[in-house]
Amino acid sequence: MIKFITFFKGKKIRWLDVGCGMGYLIKDAVEEGIDAYGLELSSYAIENSAMNDRILRGSIINIPYCGKIFDVVSAIDVIEHIDKKDAERTLLELYRILKPGGICILTTPNPAHQRDWIYDLTHVNVRKPEYWRRLLQKCGFKVKIAYIPSFIKYYLYTQFNVLLSIPDKIAFKLEELLRYIIGKIMLIKGRLYILAYKS
Repeated sequence: MIKFITFFKGKKIRWLDVGCGMGYLIKDAVEEGIDAYGLELSSYAIENSAMNDRILRGSIINIPYCGKIFDVVSAIDVIEHIDKKDAERTLLELYRILKPGGICILTTPNPAHQRDWIYDLTHVNVRKPEYWRRLLQKCGFKVKIAYIPSFIKYYLYTQFNVLLSIPDKIAFKLEELLRYIIGKIMLIKGRLYILAYKS
């Protein structure tokens, strides 16, 4: 994910990971030279995080930051925990803190793949891709929903233990051509990855 974002946005960006847990994504981003921060509800997670100086305690429904200050905001496996009545407010908060042209990255279980979510009772808002597309658009986002592997070559490595010596620039161009096909397959049985832009 970090390589995907830095390819398009560079490293001179400010990133907020909402629902960051122990802050592992923040740590990886900071090590790549990104100005990354986190937001987390769990005091325990914050206190035990090596990145706790970069994590605020708070809720995605009421993010304690001023507007238009982040280039990237991510919420990894968070939105399915938000009650339906708060879903729009949540997305409006993400929109508010993003700079114009900023990127919003969301991941959530796909209802077509029940094994991914049905046994977790905290997943109170698992929806089809079109639900999230419409709601994000209503909140002002331009939406592109697809399964986004961490580059073709890294996807092949993780899935088939094959690492191709393809430069990232070429891998990205190839991935764009294959995104539609991969997305069609993975949206049926895998997790839903959502990429949206603030216009």
